[in-house]
Amino acid sequence: MLQLLIGGFIGVTVLYGLLSVYSRSIHREKLENEFDAGAIAGLREDFVRQGMMEYDHSLRKRALRLIYVIPVVLIVVIAYVVNHS
Repeated sequence: MLQLLIGGFIGVTVLYGLLSVYSRSIHREKLENEFDAGAIAGLREDFVRQGMMEYDHSLRKRALRLIYVIPVVLIVVIAYVVNHS
């Protein structure tokens, strides 16, 4: 049982890392394209840096943490339904 928990935690952590990197790169590309397309004053690097700082405090970044919560909740619900049906 302990091996399953450790393996699952490692798997979910890898998934979280990959999705986090992917989401950051998508957001960064969106900011770069927005700067290139619009008449935004200032330096591109400053605009992207500010946008990424806002992303770090956004709901989307915090929602990625649900990757840890959802599997645990599903396992508990499934175990409850199987044992009490």
